[in-house]
Amino acid sequence: MNQIEKIIDIATWNRKEHFEHFSAFDDPFFGVTVNVDCTRAYQEAKDKGVSFSLLVLHRIITAAAKVEEFRYRIEGDRVVCYDSLLPEATVGRADHTFSFAAFEYNPDELTFICKAKAEMERLQATTGLNKGGTFHPNAIHYSAVPWLTFTDMKHPTNMRSGDSVPKISTGKYFREGEKLLLPVSVTCHHGLMDGYHVAKFIEILDL
Repeated sequence: MNQIEKIIDIATWNRKEHFEHFSAFDDPFFGVTVNVDCTRAYQEAKDKGVSFSLLVLHRIITAAAKVEEFRYRIEGDRVVCYDSLLPEATVGRADHTFSFAAFEYNPDELTFICKAKAEMERLQATTGLNKGGTFHPNAIHYSAVPWLTFTDMKHPTNMRSGDSVPKISTGKYFREGEKLLLPVSVTCHHGLMDGYHVAKFIEILDL
């Protein structure tokens, strides 16, 4: 179960002015898109007979959790740090609609993939958004866009709700020489982190 690891003392925080400055914006989110070498992960998924997308999702959540700032959330007038991250994703259906999904994180990759696959199959037989059971405070919002090799990504953000959840998306992989590259879009609240922290995440991301 997700728990608050600590409450950030905003008064003594070295990001106090950054937090106050960007939190006053109508849209305080910034985003970057990076092409990440996924050659090895793609081959691993083939060798293990598992979903490449779910393998990538597990490694994204694992990497993000290692960067503390990805676990920061704004809750009312507080900034809190959670002890873990929960992957919440979109699950596509045959009729081209999608469902929201919350997947239980497990440090064991194959266990996570197996359980997430079963939950995806369950949701693909439903209709609507299935919002119940999602929108956890320690979530990372993830979406795969396998039809497009994008160079940028814009996410809908409900600032009236005080949203501060990072959003990560992947696009259609493409070949460049001997490598397979995967577009990875990362969108974060600028009051909580900067490009440096996104770069740390990309560096840790093991694809």
